[in-house]
Amino acid sequence: MNADLALHNAELVTPAGRVRAGVAVRDGKIIAIGRDADLPAADETVDCGGRPVLPGVVDPHVHLGGGVPYEELCETESVSAAIGGVTTLVQYKRSATSLLETFEREREIAEAHSAFDTAFHFILNSMAQIEEIPQYAERFGVRSFKFYMGGYSKGNPIGLVTVSDADLYEAMARIRELGPYARCMVHCEDDALVEHLTAKTKASGRNDLAAYGDSRPGFVEEQDILRAIWLAELQGCPLYIPHTTIGAGVDAAREARKRGVDVVLETCPHYLALTQDDERLAQQGAGVGKVAPALRGEEDRLRLWEGIREGVVRTIGSDHVPLVKTGGALWEEKPGFAGLATMLPVVLTEGVLKGRIELEHVAAVMAENPARVFGLYPRKGAIAVGSDADLVVVDLDTERVVGPDVTRTKYTSAFEGMALKGWPAITIRRGEVQLRDGEVSVRPGSGRVLRP
Repeated sequence: MNADLALHNAELVTPAGRVRAGVAVRDGKIIAIGRDADLPAADETVDCGGRPVLPGVVDPHVHLGGGVPYEELCETESVSAAIGGVTTLVQYKRSATSLLETFEREREIAEAHSAFDTAFHFILNSMAQIEEIPQYAERFGVRSFKFYMGGYSKGNPIGLVTVSDADLYEAMARIRELGPYARCMVHCEDDALVEHLTAKTKASGRNDLAAYGDSRPGFVEEQDILRAIWLAELQGCPLYIPHTTIGAGVDAAREARKRGVDVVLETCPHYLALTQDDERLAQQGAGVGKVAPALRGEEDRLRLWEGIREGVVRTIGSDHVPLVKTGGALWEEKPGFAGLATMLPVVLTEGVLKGRIELEHVAAVMAENPARVFGLYPRKGAIAVGSDADLVVVDLDTERVVGPDVTRTKYTSAFEGMALKGWPAITIRRGEVQLRDGEVSVRPGSGRVLRP
């Protein structure tokens, strides 16, 4: 029986190394890996031109919301995902009431409109929701739950709610009982310090991006990372810290892991590539670079790359937020920006092509590790027989200047106007070519909702 698709003349990249080999695909799965001549005949054969082929990117940190209909975002952001080589998303969902009442409909919308495969985390904000954690896991398969220790004042336009240490303590007691792939996820910014320092910085009259950083400096993140690790160690609960921005966080996680604490650090492309004194962002307006936690300085940026090389920073998430930003009104602008299309090119440009990491590291932190952490491996995140045929052919020589014509989204990127080198030439999700040489052919409704 013929394969549906075969990739020839490829350099397959996994965390274990690189090998010159081809891949054959049938019914959305990888059925063979080997010399091109030894692969089964295929209905379609793609010559990869000797270029690297990575597992499809598994993005563990995606927000699709913000006042735009969810079904619209599932369709438009599928295009950006294909551009960026992202084949699997893990999205955050939250509710002002019980997710038992609201999530079923959102899951149905994702299945009907997405072209990417997706799993979900839940953001919880009350003890009533915490008490429902076992039901969320049983009914929906969701085992990763995020909590905000601070960073957002009451009545904020995003609607995020800060939890207490008591809430976290009780949540961890329930999460640890869920079995494999259960994680307590914590946004680490100290509530009282952010409130106090924001008021002081606003009173100074400053409106530059560095002022925003001064309103929530690195030590307010460090304090809550240390406290979250302490609570997780006390409760014996696996911990996941998203969007880590500081080298001190890398140090804290390294020491905790030596004590046997199960803690996973994630960082984001913008913390690896940008700083709060970025002149390009300053010209575009401070609000464009506004994100929580804030951009830091050069020392922290370089220490995050060290954390990836050491294996302490184990995942990279885009923290994709579809917002249209003006660049003005720093204190009123919502934090965040779109990142699906650029996450892999940023890591290739700033990491691989500048000698900070190898392609093997990319396969680990952007595919295998997030898939393992959230229970999707080896279906996702692997180039292996039996795995989903999620593959990205990368062109390390192609350079593009980021703009809406490149990202294929109207939502603002923090990298607009920046030249990035190393873009997906072909994106394949479950054997279906979604991007080929700049042409996107995603099919809304072809994505699947995954359970760990």
